[in-house]
Amino acid sequence: MATINQQQRLLELDALRGIAAAMVVLFHFVYRYSEIYRPDAPRLDLFYYGNQGVYLFFIVSGFVIFWTLNRVNYPLDFIVSRFSRLYPVYWIALAITFAVVSYFGLPGREVSNGTAIANVLMFHSYLNIPHVDSVYWTLAVELTFYAWMFLLYLCKQLNRVEYFALPVVGLAMLQQLEILALPYVITQLLIMPYLPFFIAGICFFKMANNLATKATYIVLVLMLLSTLVLLPLRDFPLNFLFFIAFYGAINGHLSFLNARPLIFLGAISYSWYLLHQNIGYVVIYQLQAANINIYWAIAAALLISIGLAAMLTYLIERPIMRWIRDKYKNSIALQKLAKRATFSR
Repeated sequence: MATINQQQRLLELDALRGIAAAMVVLFHFVYRYSEIYRPDAPRLDLFYYGNQGVYLFFIVSGFVIFWTLNRVNYPLDFIVSRFSRLYPVYWIALAITFAVVSYFGLPGREVSNGTAIANVLMFHSYLNIPHVDSVYWTLAVELTFYAWMFLLYLCKQLNRVEYFALPVVGLAMLQQLEILALPYVITQLLIMPYLPFFIAGICFFKMANNLATKATYIVLVLMLLSTLVLLPLRDFPLNFLFFIAFYGAINGHLSFLNARPLIFLGAISYSWYLLHQNIGYVVIYQLQAANINIYWAIAAALLISIGLAAMLTYLIERPIMRWIRDKYKNSIALQKLAKRATFSR
């Protein structure tokens, strides 16, 4: 079984990220755009399932966050790591999206300056503030998961996360079956019904690192089965495929996915996810208004969104992330030197 250490990174994870991002983008451009702006036009219903790409993202997040928390030395390490990864590029993508939609216009998608400013929090949905781009809904889910994981880390209960999650998933199922009614804010804070995917990612991490017990495998199966209740039944075959694919990846059986295009899409996946929807809709909408064939318009939206995401990733996201982390590491090093100097007196 493949073992992950601090230096090693599974290329399959990047490939799976790339696949997840492509699924979501194609869902929005091929299926969702027509549903919103051309309801009378024929749609390729197969692309409806692309919206499940976010579930694959959640599995990857569960894997990566558990991995990250298991290698940090101080609580602040995790906070700086997540902040540098998520926020700077999000703020820039937010500004670009708001500017494009404000300039060109997009029916039903325009927001006020105040709303755009409030979006910088990333958890604005908890305050009932509209999104600048509706794909941002997953960011609050991710942040909530990070917060719970960080709390377990602080309480030294990280390795028991699956056991804390089981009753929560049980409550979610009871709610979905209308046996129990929970306040909306509770369902939000407990990230129902998405928790099973995060927990599955944690189980996969333990399996990849030879930390799994029989209970780990049982919890993994239970997480998969819970999606039969928590999500539409028609989503289950693809969810099942995600679990199988992830199991194959951690065991080194998906090396054929390590193709450069998928690795590239995985590398730019966060920026692509943040930028693609409303900007892509603007491109398609404007080209449609100019009587350009819908498929050429979609192709243009794909190329433009990928190009923007690549520039954002390599010219802004990664340099800023390295700068923040280097500054933090240097400050830690200075603190250690200061302590040594104090003790040596």
